Amino acid sequence: MTATAEFNAGTKILTIEADGLPTPVSYGTFPNVNNPNQVTEQDFDHDFYYRGGTFGITRTLDSNVYAQEGFFISIALSVPDNALLGNQIQVGDRILFVFDRGTANEEKKVFIYRGTEQTAIPGEFWRQTDQNLQLVMEYSTSGRSGTYEYHDQRNGRGSTPLGAIGIAANGVILFNPSAGSGGNPPVNFNWNAAGAGAESYINFGEDTCGGHPENTGQYHHHDSEFLECWKDNAIMASYNDYYGSSQYNGDNIRHPDGHSKIIGYAFDGFPIYGPYLYSNPWDSNSDISLGTSSYRVKSEEVEGRPTYGDSQQNPPAGSLMQDWEYSEGLGNLDSHNGRFCITPEFQDGTYAYFLTAELDSETNLIPQFPYMIGLTTREIIDVPPNNGAATPPPPPDDDGGEVIPPTIQIALQPANATHNVNQTVTFSITAAISPEDGPKSYQWFRSTDGGFSFAVLTGATASAYTFTALNYMSGYKFRCEVRGPLGLGVTPAQNSPLTSDVATLTVTGFGDGQGDSDFSSTDTKFDTTSISFDAT
Repeated sequence: MTATAEFNAGTKILTIEADGLPTPVSYGTFPNVNNPNQVTEQDFDHDFYYRGGTFGITRTLDSNVYAQEGFFISIALSVPDNALLGNQIQVGDRILFVFDRGTANEEKKVFIYRGTEQTAIPGEFWRQTDQNLQLVMEYSTSGRSGTYEYHDQRNGRGSTPLGAIGIAANGVILFNPSAGSGGNPPVNFNWNAAGAGAESYINFGEDTCGGHPENTGQYHHHDSEFLECWKDNAIMASYNDYYGSSQYNGDNIRHPDGHSKIIGYAFDGFPIYGPYLYSNPWDSNSDISLGTSSYRVKSEEVEGRPTYGDSQQNPPAGSLMQDWEYSEGLGNLDSHNGRFCITPEFQDGTYAYFLTAELDSETNLIPQFPYMIGLTTREIIDVPPNNGAATPPPPPDDDGGEVIPPTIQIALQPANATHNVNQTVTFSITAAISPEDGPKSYQWFRSTDGGFSFAVLTGATASAYTFTALNYMSGYKFRCEVRGPLGLGVTPAQNSPLTSDVATLTVTGFGDGQGDSDFSSTDTKFDTTSISFDAT
């Protein structure tokens, strides 16, 4: 067994079992001069919520109707609606609106929110007054009206975690492009593990497929270089019926129409495709294009970074993770390196990630940052413990015996709380590391949909999180993630990161209008076809 997957249509849980080896693709020699680790077979077994064939959570404002006159669609706003704008819906967000779902007039369109700044650019929308939104269309009509729903990205503001972010169809783990603290980067910076600009100065011993093992022996990829290895001699086609049943001009990693096939799944449940997509996201008859990144290297070095140069002390622009920034509209993919679209597998539409690459003069694919997933994810990544790898044995102590691995213990869990509107709310946690305490980090998360998904609370990185209770927050849920012990060369606790219990906020004095329950419904349309990564 290399990799198998089962989907439970009732629970919408995708369960994957794998041995972690890149079979049937061969891998290089390890240990090698730049990588001291040996590739080992892993007992990988992980399940996560499957979102293929969906756009995420279905939402409406208090009024679910719209009206179009000329180029502009208007949607009425209530007082609670206004509280969402600028908070849970932020300037620059891409929002998918679906008009008249299930009718002959159904239309899907992505709009960018511009706040209170007036715009007349098609594909953008703004808060014209505190009583209405105005969406700018590409065509003019009169007297059009109907109902709508929308899909926002409020659950996708968390940073893409280090380590495992998904799994390829042959059971190999896909990693964030950051090398973390590896390779002795400049203080407070991280190497771009797949960055060509850094390769002359830092080498992690990758093989010709761009993969390498970490200290657990787990083999993994940081970018899309492995696609060329998959294509060699139609290796994946012989391994899996999905890749062997059809091809595009001899390329079994693409459908007959040229669109990429699914190469794996992100651990937030959305599919990851190769680099080829429909130029019009809603038209399968449109031309085939490459997915293009909307990330670019910053024109000036960030504060504290060594000057752009050509040495390890002054590494080239782009060789550090902090060199990159998202620029709306630079490419055809969003900040998560994905988009709302239709695909050969999901004719009714889905959210999907795409590998980013450029073609050189010889039609070879050259990986482009961020390679697989952007600096934030569409939903919270459900990371398997220890990245799904076997836990390495504890190091020997001075007497030759085994050292007891550290463990994080939560002495005081966050508790449910009830507060009046505008009162100060504080959720707190008390944690310690046994047998010897050490430095820890904290990150608070919030769920606005009844615990279906949790989003990172930016800046909430202390053992206590304090904020002001607002009426629409009633029912919000909070939890904290603890990591440690921290420090260069320090072995993390065997259960790090450890997630706390969930605490629920109840806000009293809740007035008329929109409540959190208006946003808790989910799109239950899933592809119920059995999913299998294995051809047997």
